Amino acid sequence: MPTGRTVRGKAVRSKSDRHVAVSRAVGSFPVVAIGASAGGLDACRRLLDALPAGHGMAFVFVQHLDPTHKSMLVELLSGHTSMTVRQVTDGMAIEPEHLYAIPPGTYLSVVDGILHLSQPQARHGARLPFDFLLHSLAVDLAERAICVVLSGSGSDGSLGLVAVRDAGGLVVAQDPGEADFDGMPHSAIATGAVDLVLPVARIPAALTGHARGKPPPTTRGGKPPADETSEWLPEIVELLRMKSSHDFTFYKPGTLQRRIQRRLALAADAGNDMHRYIEMLGNDPAELDMLVKDLLIHVTGFFRDPEVFEVLANEVIPDLVRDHPADRPLRIWVVGCSSGEEAYSLAILIFEQIAAAGRNIKLQVFGSDIDPDAIASARDGIYPLTIAADVSPARLERFFTKEDRGYRIVPELRAMVVFTVQDVLADPPFSRLDMVSCRNLLIYLRPEAQARMIAILDFALRKDGTLILGKSESIGTADDGRFEPLSKVDRIFRHAGHGRPGTLAVALSQGVQAPFHPGARSPAVRQSALASLCQRLVLESHAPAAILIDRAHQCLSSVGPTERYLRVAPEQLSNDLLAMARAGLRTALRSAIHRSGEQNIQVVVDGGRMQRDGKTVDYQISVEPVRNEGDDLFLVCFVDKPRPPPRRGQPETPGDAAGVAELERELSATRIELEGAIDSLETANAEQNALADQARSLNEELQTTNEELLTSKEELQSLNEELTALNSQLQETLEQQRTTANDLQNVLTSTNVATLFLDRDLRIRYFTPAVRAIFSIIPGDVGRPLADLRTLAVDETLLADSRAVLSTLAAIECEVEVIGTTWYARRVQPYRTQDGSVGGVVVTFTDITERKRAAAGLEEARREADQANIAKSRFLGAASHDLRQPLQSLSLLHGMLVRKVEGDEPQRLLALFDLTLGAMSGMLNTLLDINEIDSGTVRADYSAFSIGELLARLRDEFGYHAESHGLRLRAVDCSAVVYSDPHLLEQMLLNLLSNAFKYTRKGGVLIGCRRYAGMLSVEVWDTGIGIPDEHLGSIFDEYHQIDNAARERSRGLGLGLSIVRRLGHMLGHKVRVRSRYGEGSVFAIEIGLPPAGIAPQPLSSPGGTDDGMASDVARRGEILIVEDDPHVRELLRALLADHGYHPTVALDGLEALDMAEHGAIQPDLLLTDYNLPNGMTGLQVATGLRAILHRDVPTIIITGDISAGTLRAIASLRCLQLNKPVRSAHLLRAIAGMLPPSRVHAPERQADMDEERSQPVIYVVDDDSHIRDDLRAMLEDDRRIVETYGYGEAFLDAYRPGRPGCLLLDANMPGMSGLELLHRLRTAGHRLPTIIFTGSGDVSVAVAAMKGGAMDYLEKPVGRDELLARIDRALELSKDTARLASWHDEAAARVAGLTPRQRQVMDMVLAGVANKNIAADLGISQRTVENHRATVMDKMEARSLPDLVRLAVAARPAAG
Repeated sequence: MPTGRTVRGKAVRSKSDRHVAVSRAVGSFPVVAIGASAGGLDACRRLLDALPAGHGMAFVFVQHLDPTHKSMLVELLSGHTSMTVRQVTDGMAIEPEHLYAIPPGTYLSVVDGILHLSQPQARHGARLPFDFLLHSLAVDLAERAICVVLSGSGSDGSLGLVAVRDAGGLVVAQDPGEADFDGMPHSAIATGAVDLVLPVARIPAALTGHARGKPPPTTRGGKPPADETSEWLPEIVELLRMKSSHDFTFYKPGTLQRRIQRRLALAADAGNDMHRYIEMLGNDPAELDMLVKDLLIHVTGFFRDPEVFEVLANEVIPDLVRDHPADRPLRIWVVGCSSGEEAYSLAILIFEQIAAAGRNIKLQVFGSDIDPDAIASARDGIYPLTIAADVSPARLERFFTKEDRGYRIVPELRAMVVFTVQDVLADPPFSRLDMVSCRNLLIYLRPEAQARMIAILDFALRKDGTLILGKSESIGTADDGRFEPLSKVDRIFRHAGHGRPGTLAVALSQGVQAPFHPGARSPAVRQSALASLCQRLVLESHAPAAILIDRAHQCLSSVGPTERYLRVAPEQLSNDLLAMARAGLRTALRSAIHRSGEQNIQVVVDGGRMQRDGKTVDYQISVEPVRNEGDDLFLVCFVDKPRPPPRRGQPETPGDAAGVAELERELSATRIELEGAIDSLETANAEQNALADQARSLNEELQTTNEELLTSKEELQSLNEELTALNSQLQETLEQQRTTANDLQNVLTSTNVATLFLDRDLRIRYFTPAVRAIFSIIPGDVGRPLADLRTLAVDETLLADSRAVLSTLAAIECEVEVIGTTWYARRVQPYRTQDGSVGGVVVTFTDITERKRAAAGLEEARREADQANIAKSRFLGAASHDLRQPLQSLSLLHGMLVRKVEGDEPQRLLALFDLTLGAMSGMLNTLLDINEIDSGTVRADYSAFSIGELLARLRDEFGYHAESHGLRLRAVDCSAVVYSDPHLLEQMLLNLLSNAFKYTRKGGVLIGCRRYAGMLSVEVWDTGIGIPDEHLGSIFDEYHQIDNAARERSRGLGLGLSIVRRLGHMLGHKVRVRSRYGEGSVFAIEIGLPPAGIAPQPLSSPGGTDDGMASDVARRGEILIVEDDPHVRELLRALLADHGYHPTVALDGLEALDMAEHGAIQPDLLLTDYNLPNGMTGLQVATGLRAILHRDVPTIIITGDISAGTLRAIASLRCLQLNKPVRSAHLLRAIAGMLPPSRVHAPERQADMDEERSQPVIYVVDDDSHIRDDLRAMLEDDRRIVETYGYGEAFLDAYRPGRPGCLLLDANMPGMSGLELLHRLRTAGHRLPTIIFTGSGDVSVAVAAMKGGAMDYLEKPVGRDELLARIDRALELSKDTARLASWHDEAAARVAGLTPRQRQVMDMVLAGVANKNIAADLGISQRTVENHRATVMDKMEARSLPDLVRLAVAARPAAG
């Protein structure tokens, strides 16, 4: 009968949990667990060989392996299956068409379709990895689990396969007659849970058939049997009742259907037809028996559901033993005991509690089950070695004896438990019970049978008895107070009282009625049941106490009230009859047993007297020899002796009394002597028992050692099988290597490459035929030293190189020439063996004669090309200055003509002239750039710098161009620091941006950066015409242009991208491009990051000026012009004189320095060519002039040399560099920006100068050239005097106090910020009215500026009218101190009109705090903050936040 389920190694999950786990398992494919030990590897390989591909199953192979050796299962099994073979790692998911092999020394389990590895807790000889895996498979996969047991010794798997079968899975065992070692198959078959016993060759077909799943059984009419269950199920139940004496009438139909259909699927002869299967059941007793075993669900184990047994041991059994009367046996009934594990588990718990309590209580445990085979197994009391996982070592040692087949229950415990075959629903129950365990039986019964079962249990239990049910069971409708829960979770109840009278009679009378087959139970069965009841009652009430013992006095079985004569010693568990006999009884027992054994007769002796129920009772001891199955046994009975009635009329005489007294004295002396002898015998017996205990202990150790030796033997056998298989593979590999050697021999022989193999002593090992062309060698030279050979080549270093290769292991290559002008590439390299060692050298000679000839021709052509390129570079380098000079003259003439010529048509012609001049200049610059790169005059000067500064400079330079063409230009800010040459990188990006704008008609251009893999990619995106795929490989070629077949001059020469690629190669920057034709292109330059420890450097100012025409406001001063070309020199003088300057000219640097040294000139600015006569440069002139004049003379260098070295040299001396040809407007703008305004030397216009000094000057300091130009144009258009500066240092150098003016100052500038400039002005005592403007909108900046002394604050962009008004207001306030004080007083009055809360809000707004943060800090809502802010703006009469800043700062001037 079903009693539950046990899973070793993990907590047991309930049935519902198991279904949840199955639903979560990956996939729906079957998983086959193969277990094997000795001889199993070969069986597994034969199974895999016969397994067809595409079966859709997963396999897990568990082989007993030596934990100290690496497993080779993967290599040995891979060649026998098309599946993927893998060794299991923890967390690996199970997949179909995979074979998983267990690693050595581990346990393997499956949880939710995932394989898990764990370390075994048992000692090496007691590990059962296959059982561990099967238990987890049964829980996780249920009916999708398949167990296959192959060859091996031992019993591993015999417990786990029962769990697989009970979960609905398939169990297959190899035919023991075929297995090399039949231990594991025999153990599996002995469990009775094996579905199929097959040879290995037939197992794959059974697996695939089960995996594909046979269709549901159908009847002859073709309808699904589920619809006709009512037809065939009663027929099968009745058939089973008639032929097997098992009545499954009261089982739930669902359980019966699943089990019957499972057997139908396994019965090949039934053809998947239910009617044929019913006929098969009627004719095949073996199949009938298999079906009955399937329906009799046996799932049990020692101490299953440990939490239930823990509650029993700690809470229930102690009270039961403590309160139980000593004169009454403690009676326990285990219903559906199966093979007895639960009955013995309860007996162990109660016996331990009795011993712990020190009570002398007799224990009687009854176990009943409907299956005779299960009862027979329980009576044997032998269990497999795997129970060690469920029973503690202490209990194993105390209650079990280890044998070859497993563990046997000790006779003492066995004598306490009585097993019987019983149909609990039909046969009379036990009665007067103190505890009943009926776990997991009700769940398989119909509701009416469950109710009858509860009534039976109600009858069987005493009042206050204990009832134990399964966790999925309940007492049903028995809510009339008969049972009270002791533990609802563990389903333990107390019997509060019996039900209504006649309940049991009704239950039993109903129990014989079958719903499937009306009619009464057969009279024979009924009579047998009544006879059993009668026999049981007579034995319990009237039979004498009888004990069956063996020759060692060990109790085997007992009936009757033996507790009257025997006692159980609580301090020591013993089943020895003499040890349990009461005092004074041992001598008579020992004597009677000895006489009966010696004479083989029944012996009856007096036992003595005892008090029973207040009466004196005499009893006799009867000992009768019994022989059963070859064993000599004794039946010992304690029989009450009837007391004879006194004889009438026969009085006692004094003589008789004296004789009796004498006899009693003699008897007493004899008894004393006999007891002494007995004590001596007992002492000797105790010593013998001690020796026997030592022998048993030694035997246990020997058994353990034997087990470990057997395990080691299995592992050695497995290892031997692996070695045998490995040897086979090595033979195959050797054959393959022979074939490979032959192939290599043919390859070396047929090749034209001369190859010479030498050993470590440089002796010839092998050579190819081609070697004869280099050495005079014959086959007989093999083994001779290389030095003995005569070589035909000029190769004197071959021996030395060979020795060097042997010592350094580095290959050596060289070229050698053989007499006859044949050249070879000779390579000497180590000859490496398979284990990595060096066994000599290999010398190869490759014919390179043709390559040498081609290389000589190429070298000659290269020399000629280099000569031509050098000549070209020299020409262009020499002609650079000469080519630029005429262009410079034309540019200056163009500038003068623009001022002189009037009229639309002349101006249009001058505009065309300007375009042509610009195109010529651009083409010349590009050609010269290419020449400088090719000639190597350009050298990279690496430094670390911020890429963001360079991008901002490019944005400023191309911003106007983009705006004028209706395009968008966006430069994404980047704070990264790169390592490159900033000038050359800038030129690369300039070319890419120019190219982008050239081919973009609409949309815009984006430049930005992105980081990846330790690099920075600077990318230029455009929305231009794109590049067709066929042109992507050639766009970097010289003169290659897309969509410019007519070669328009305005489109350039097509050299820009070629320069980018050349500079990229020079700098080590990879240039990438991707494009979509018609959508746009992306060019990217990959730049490395700076090495650790290199600090970033600021970028030098760009060498150029802003576009636009020069201002009409004349700048006057002394300018020294140094130019050797007379035309350019004269044009420069005329241009500057025409614009009101005082130019002085010098032919060369010596003349200029001489004039300065003699005081002939005191120039305010030096304008010089770079390349001057007499080997002097413009930089040398500037350095000498500054030394003579003892001041920093502003210098402009005009040059045609645009090499990186020249640019860096000019920037290092803080000189401005202009490239020839420079336009007049550019030159004038540069002079105006660099000429100090205080340097005025024009006496003839002194009056005008005095008038101008009285007019205020508007100083604009901003690093953005576009903003400076816009402000200059706006203010000069309003007829104001304007001076612009690009950075704060330049303004401080040029500013002279004393003249009225106003400072427009940018707050955020590189280097010296606007706030720092303002601070330095105030520190020097200059009170120049200052208006701060910024584009950041940061209130804190505004507050700091106003506190620092700024008079006003504006946010970019600012309108023309507002700016002019603010300037006028600042100038007026600076003139009128009274008005300024009044303004401060008015601002203070407005602030005083604010409430404290409003002032608090205003202060936090001025500090840059957001509204939501103000609300949080003040503990008010954000809407309230907004209302306070609006009120503050109204009261302060501020139209904007800058107005509020100005008023707030003006209100507390002292705080500034």
